[in-house]
Amino acid sequence: MKKILLLLTLAAIFVFTSISTVLAQDTPFKSYSFTKKKASAQWSARKTYVIGKNRRLGLFNNRNKRYPSQTVLSISNLPDGKSVDVKLDVIFVGSWDNEGKLADRFTVTVLNGPIVLDMRKFPCTLIDSDDTKPLNNNGFVQVGERDRAYWIKPLSFEISPDLIKNNELKLEFKGYLTGRKTEFWAIDNVQIFVN
Repeated sequence: MKKILLLLTLAAIFVFTSISTVLAQDTPFKSYSFTKKKASAQWSARKTYVIGKNRRLGLFNNRNKRYPSQTVLSISNLPDGKSVDVKLDVIFVGSWDNEGKLADRFTVTVLNGPIVLDMRKFPCTLIDSDDTKPLNNNGFVQVGERDRAYWIKPLSFEISPDLIKNNELKLEFKGYLTGRKTEFWAIDNVQIFVN
């Protein structure tokens, strides 16, 4: 009887430990959703905008003075020697171009360091280059006087431990746009995981 109780106890400890490990791997170190008019102080640009039914951090446009061109996320108290995985949704608004002279670009850079995400292909497809005929978009949002189609693209990337200095990481999110009034971006559901 004592052996059975011992085996049951060990089995329960094993199951509990396994579940705790799985839950810890799925729990973000930091998480950001933008439900208020201003984002938390970890973001350099803090204004949010309603796209769909949710507030998102943005809008951004590097060619239009009415909008910020980029935002920097500052993450502190990171553990030593660990890599960081970042997951987020990027909302592409309007007619982002994939190629040619008007090609657009979206990057994430470690501040004063390397580019860790360099995106040059976008889901923004328009039939006959007509803004009123988007293909596979998630909805429309009013920007200025016009409704613009938007697409939500989940993205993820990894930051190696050597890019984290003094337990701190600063990430710059930036779009390089050719459209001053026709292209914008925003972000949402940012999750930081430590490995």
